[in-house]
Amino acid sequence: MVLSFVQDVISGKANMAIGSLPLTLLLAAIPHWHTIYIAESKKVQGGWANENPRAWVARLNSKAASGKKLTETEEYILRGQSAQQNGFEWFPVWAAAVILGTLAKLPKEQMDRYTVIHIAARIIYYYLYLAMGKRGGSYLRTAIFQVSIFPAVAIFFQSARALAL
Repeated sequence: MVLSFVQDVISGKANMAIGSLPLTLLLAAIPHWHTIYIAESKKVQGGWANENPRAWVARLNSKAASGKKLTETEEYILRGQSAQQNGFEWFPVWAAAVILGTLAKLPKEQMDRYTVIHIAARIIYYYLYLAMGKRGGSYLRTAIFQVSIFPAVAIFFQSARALAL
């Protein structure tokens, strides 16, 4: 299914921007799945508590908020969970941009270009979120986040112009 969709995108038979919507959700979930694996394999807090995962993450956050030193693994897990949360918070903005761009009939090549920028920036962003545990590296992550915002903002402005005509 995914392979045939990729082939359709390459051949121009599929809308890349709309196809990026499930991919955007999948990319957002990867840091979550990865950090579940880490929590389980290293038995952080006894392992991942899937019966109430938000409480499990809240306990780690509470430990950090109380001033207790987190292990590198605990910090990594929290960054992964934060990356996932950011992805799911950002998804509605990207989805709205894709829908508006499609309704406004923005050129396919333009929407494809914005989609590639969006997906590439999100992949880099998630990698940096996990990899950059120090403050200095976090600024690079923030810069990449700004790049990931650009396509949606551009689509909103261009759709506003196109739909005003």
